[in-house]
Amino acid sequence: MTEPFQYGIVIVGNEILSRSGSIVNYTADVFLENLRKNPACPHVVIVWGEEEYYKKAIQKAFRRKAFASGEEPTEWNFQGDFELSALGEAINSMPFFGGGNWIVLEDPKVLADKEKAGSKKTGAKGKKKKAAPLEQFIQLLTDVPEYSFVICLCSKLDKRQTFYKTMSKKVQVVECSPLRPYQLQPWLRQQADQYGARFTPEAMSLVMEYVSATDTAPLLFLQQEIGKIALYAGERKLWQAQDVAQMFSQLPEISGFALGNAVEERKLGKVLSLLAEEKKNSGNDGFYNLTLRLVSSLRRMLQVKELMEKGARQETIASTLKMHPYAVKMAMQHSNHFSRESLQTCMVELARMTAESRKSGRTWSRLEEILVKLVSERKKIPYGI
Repeated sequence: MTEPFQYGIVIVGNEILSRSGSIVNYTADVFLENLRKNPACPHVVIVWGEEEYYKKAIQKAFRRKAFASGEEPTEWNFQGDFELSALGEAINSMPFFGGGNWIVLEDPKVLADKEKAGSKKTGAKGKKKKAAPLEQFIQLLTDVPEYSFVICLCSKLDKRQTFYKTMSKKVQVVECSPLRPYQLQPWLRQQADQYGARFTPEAMSLVMEYVSATDTAPLLFLQQEIGKIALYAGERKLWQAQDVAQMFSQLPEISGFALGNAVEERKLGKVLSLLAEEKKNSGNDGFYNLTLRLVSSLRRMLQVKELMEKGARQETIASTLKMHPYAVKMAMQHSNHFSRESLQTCMVELARMTAESRKSGRTWSRLEEILVKLVSERKKIPYGI
């Protein structure tokens, strides 16, 4: 299937816009798969968005597609503020020894500058005025010879501006949006497939639980740890929950999860030991990150508790809060350990502590007091029950 690359398709998150203006669903994963299967290869790809995993994956796959195995292209790298004349030389210089040009652009400053319309009106002597830098940049990227391949990596793009509107009609434009934790399962299966392995349901649930308190799934971090699981498991291609726990439990990023879990389970001794370990290993940044994780954990329990009180079941709660069913199951169990008032009070105290700590207030000792109070507090049973 060569049509997407030959006739110009715009990939924007989950959408693909053809020149005819029709819209169909499309994702970065599908783009990567299409790049792998399609015999044709684009010469320019614009990649933008917050998710570094997809940006790195697209860059690697595009380079592999553009050049034969063992072929070493002439490499050019441009970052931030660079001369457009130098970019033009890179794009249009035919390599002496073949192999083509591989050109990587990272956050070009010309896109951050305020858009200025170039003038084509003739001056007093009948000469055309020089095109604006943005117009020159667009012209360079829309007239790339067959021996050059360009990838432009941008943190952000403004869909209202000329660059986006023009380039999306002429080259491949891919938006790399982060995945939410509840969207992670297909990605995890794909990662395991690369090793000829698969997660057991329990192992999959444990990974989901680790990331359930985060706003977006840390894909680069997870990819790295999955590689370690594959190495640890060796010939075993069915990855168990203990394989996941063995690798993830050794990481500083997971210790915050362990503390939050201990709080939810009301294990005071474990809370105190984990908190002491966090204090020993972390500075102020660790303190604030840990507090944010704890607040997120408490908020999740409070939301689950409120929905439970309204009669919502596990499936409804998972759908409403966009959470993995296993994470909902655990939150439902843990929320029974606390009253709504105690969760609300703890969240308020954590917020006040954070604000006061930025004005030379107490940090770790105050956090310990708040958690001890929450975990030790006896749940109030409604009168008559």
